[in-house]
Amino acid sequence: MFLGDIVRKQGVRNADKMALVDENGRLTFSEVNRKVNRIIHALRDKGIQKGDRVAVILYNCNEFIMLYFALAKAGFVIVPINYRLLAKEFLYILKDADPRALIFDQDFLETVGSIRDELSFIRAFVVVGDDSPGSDIYHFEALVKEYPHEEPVVVVSEEDLAIIMYTSGTTGPPKGAMITQKNIVAAIINQYTDVCPRVDDVLITFPPIYHMGGLLTLLTHYYRGCTHLTIKQFDPQKALEWIQRERPTVTHLVPAMQNMIMNHPGVENYDLSCIRVMCYGASPMLISQLKQSMELFKCKYFQFAGLTEVTGHLTTLPPEDHITAGPPEKVKRLGSAGREVMGLEVRIVDENGCECPPGVSGEEIARGDAIMVGYWNMPDETKKVLKEGWLYTGDVCVKDEGGYVYYVDRIKDMINRGGENVYPREIEEVIAQHPGVMDVAVIGIPDERLGEEIKALIVPKPGHVVSEEEIVDLCKENLAGYKKPRSIDFVDQLPKNPTGKILKRVLREAYTRAGRD
Repeated sequence: MFLGDIVRKQGVRNADKMALVDENGRLTFSEVNRKVNRIIHALRDKGIQKGDRVAVILYNCNEFIMLYFALAKAGFVIVPINYRLLAKEFLYILKDADPRALIFDQDFLETVGSIRDELSFIRAFVVVGDDSPGSDIYHFEALVKEYPHEEPVVVVSEEDLAIIMYTSGTTGPPKGAMITQKNIVAAIINQYTDVCPRVDDVLITFPPIYHMGGLLTLLTHYYRGCTHLTIKQFDPQKALEWIQRERPTVTHLVPAMQNMIMNHPGVENYDLSCIRVMCYGASPMLISQLKQSMELFKCKYFQFAGLTEVTGHLTTLPPEDHITAGPPEKVKRLGSAGREVMGLEVRIVDENGCECPPGVSGEEIARGDAIMVGYWNMPDETKKVLKEGWLYTGDVCVKDEGGYVYYVDRIKDMINRGGENVYPREIEEVIAQHPGVMDVAVIGIPDERLGEEIKALIVPKPGHVVSEEEIVDLCKENLAGYKKPRSIDFVDQLPKNPTGKILKRVLREAYTRAGRD
């Protein structure tokens, strides 16, 4: 089975059922499949061939979802690009991926125009939304309606590339993870096995689908024949309004989004009882915030932990492990990332590649059918992370006797303070217990005496006053002396990527420059 088979079969099995709903329209499963076929015929007529890359810069919308299906069905390779990037960042990815077509939202007409002289390798420019983009740019709707909706003759294999998804670049320039037809279907089956969607479920996904987390949840529920709702960009007010009006039964909210909803004025006035399943992941969620979210939504929770390179998630923490009170050994699991999914093997290894015993920290590695085949145009970077069939994730983890994986931190985020290894997340968990803290990041900054010193950056909740003395006292009560922050800054916000991961690299660079100045 391939990704294109899913849209084709659902077009028959659930022909008249609502498939996709966005802010501009509604499409049944049969309508989606017919439009997917039109897209394929249109792009083929413009010279796009099997294996060619097609770059996409779109907000969440029905067109974006259909492009995932259409390009995979035709044997093209979709290159979804973060719409929040600057023109020079778009240009970096486009030159690296070397696509033959670029499909983008009307909001980016000026941006694309500013770099177009350097995009001579692109044969077709297609805009979504603007019905008069210019003589040399095709309008998406006008283009595809000219072509037939019959099934195209397609020959694809499981080893064919389906997606080149660029990493968020939290530790450096983005790298294009190469995802095959086999990888994406294996990932869908992994999530489907854990979540077991119901055919009458209605999913609303809020993370941007140029990122693997939100995309995989969407594809998994489409595989089941569920209706999918999406809004252009996440906004807590709009999210609450859509949930109350459309009554979805499943939602996907990354921790940062849940945090914004929980702290949104008037959230208690919205009826959220329709939600029976909450999916979350993409970045660690502090336990105190998770408990607050569970009190608000009162539904089943699934945590997915993974990364782009594994086409989604490595481990799952199911509802039965979201226990806030009871035996300590069970309550402790709330702080874990769960256990490995059925289709992947996850190990924790030391610096020599030997498996660590339970309770001993090491690097998380994984193997299985969902693991990417490498980084596009980066053989050296590929060799660093793919070794003898195993993906080395760069995450420091601990596995307990029951197989539950606990994330300690990113290897590159570890602080070495005077020879002592300090993991920021442990400190962040303590600081987040303060009722006035909305967000927190702990980083290492240069120190002449110790090499690195510990700094905490805190975003207070709206209407709350948090003092440095309160944070210091909290850390004294819960942390060894060498782990306590030596400086604390209160800030309005923390830099994050679109999935809510705090960009600690940006913070470290900023404070390192400030120290030099």
